[in-house]
Amino acid sequence: MVTIRSSKINERQLVKRYLFVLFFINCFCISGLAAEISDAQQAILDTLPADQRESILIKMRQAESLQTDLEETFEEIITVIERPDKKVLTPEEEAEYLEESRNWIYGYEQFLTSPTTFAPASNMPIPPDFLLGPGDKLDIRYYGNENTTTQEFISRSGKLSLPLIGPVALAGLTFREAQELVEKRISSELIGTSVDLTLSKLRSITVYVLGEAYSPGSYTVNSLSTLTNLLFVSGGVNELGSVRNIEIKRSGKTVYVFDFYDLLLKGDTKSDVRLQDGDVVFIPIIKKTARAEGFFRRPHLYELIEGDTVEDLIYYAGGFTSGVTGKARMELSSINQETKKRDLDVFFSTDEGKLSVLVKDGDAIKVSELGSLEESSISVVGEVKYPGTYTIQKGDRMLDVLERAGGISDQGYSIGSVFTRKKIAEEQKISFERSANLLEQAIADALTGGNIQNISAGGLAPVSILIARLRSTRPVGRLIVDTDPLLLKTDPFKNILLEDGDKLYIPKRPSSINVVGEVNSPSSHTFSSDINIQDYIKKAGGLRTTADSSSMYIILPNGESNLVNRRFLSRKHANLLPGSTIVVPRDPRPFDWLVMTRTIAPIFANLATSAAAIAAISND
Repeated sequence: MVTIRSSKINERQLVKRYLFVLFFINCFCISGLAAEISDAQQAILDTLPADQRESILIKMRQAESLQTDLEETFEEIITVIERPDKKVLTPEEEAEYLEESRNWIYGYEQFLTSPTTFAPASNMPIPPDFLLGPGDKLDIRYYGNENTTTQEFISRSGKLSLPLIGPVALAGLTFREAQELVEKRISSELIGTSVDLTLSKLRSITVYVLGEAYSPGSYTVNSLSTLTNLLFVSGGVNELGSVRNIEIKRSGKTVYVFDFYDLLLKGDTKSDVRLQDGDVVFIPIIKKTARAEGFFRRPHLYELIEGDTVEDLIYYAGGFTSGVTGKARMELSSINQETKKRDLDVFFSTDEGKLSVLVKDGDAIKVSELGSLEESSISVVGEVKYPGTYTIQKGDRMLDVLERAGGISDQGYSIGSVFTRKKIAEEQKISFERSANLLEQAIADALTGGNIQNISAGGLAPVSILIARLRSTRPVGRLIVDTDPLLLKTDPFKNILLEDGDKLYIPKRPSSINVVGEVNSPSSHTFSSDINIQDYIKKAGGLRTTADSSSMYIILPNGESNLVNRRFLSRKHANLLPGSTIVVPRDPRPFDWLVMTRTIAPIFANLATSAAAIAAISND
């Protein structure tokens, strides 16, 4: 049975928590929305496509009724989110769910439902080191010469009123210290009388969950609650949140850093500390991940911390399944780097394959049967003697498959080779979708943050187009490779190892230069060594008024990009090779209202690079 997270959360509570957090950290001042969208806001929203408009409206609702809800947030109410109902999935739904969950970091699934064992308990034995505070209620039982029972609260001044004795200051003491202090007072002032103290009611404390939380906001919980209690009550982390660097801030200082893997993988609860009133639990964005695939007991995507090695990643993945020793191969691969493949017995015994190798962001280790990769294949098309699909043998490299394809033809353009990998294309698509969501959020923030007067008529159009392009563009997962046989023979590092599903396209030698972006007539022009960058821009109709001439760059035929030095605009450019693309980006200054201004440039660059790769393949 598989359970999934429901979206049925008390929207009003979520809004209140989110608004309080924004107010609490003073990130920005929100101009509260009226019950209805204003005419000015509606006019701007009407310029957007329907899907984007709906998405931004959802984000804007989070800024509703600030003043009223802010006041209500301070009420002494136990705040919990509604947990999702269990849902039994069909085989098709389960397969889809499992495929989606592969991109979640390990630990995220623990928050899909809230186990009762993690719920903040109020009836558990009081630990001796529990700190008492105002609001705690104690049962006081006298026996001996005096026999009476009473219940008293620790007052706001921190004192407990003892019958027959008077007030005694207990706030800030541990439960054990309080017992010893009360027993000492009773034995000295009431001869022949003993006392027994029990904690009958816990005080409530208010804590805050900030950062990449599933449901950020303020929460009122009992004073025995720990960090994990709060995480489960608040829904845990979102898909961008770290589960290994969760911070507890107290009085503006980080006092604890919680690694959820210590609890999940080791059962270590030492860092699962009890919270105090006013604590802030901050969940940062995840920094590094790596994947374990194949014959592991727990194949998954894992979060990395500084210093994690291959051995650590194997441990996170639960070690190897039975029967892999001597019959399997381990692969350690990195994005934009070659894959290192070793048989397990070699990997464990050689200096080159020591498990102390540091794992980098985006790395992956895979354990597979020695014969399993013999059925893997690569597609080689374009200007080779024998284009087609080739079976990958153990340890096959780029030069091996080029030789089997008969080599590059006389018309082939090796410097313009387009090499794509499925895994990288999937990662790029996820990145594009994330960028689109961030841009939509930036628009929502601008509309609700009082910057609407800075948005000119039609000012959202370029950003809207960029969002649409991000969602419609098909990333190809291009890797920059060398296919010149001489280079591959002389430099083994450039002779990369191949993976199943790789594609290699060798184009014909092109005769044109492409000019795209903020020019009056984006187009292709015949390449000439006597023409400079400025001349090509003139051929494309010159720069638009919206162009950023200081940030132009060139995408070379192999996929590399270089920023254009303005001093060389009128000179012959050595790197301007046939098949290159001159990109003129948009001037970001008119979009100062957009928080994401600095992010637009690299987003546009990634889109342009993908488009250049697709154009190269399509122009065969």
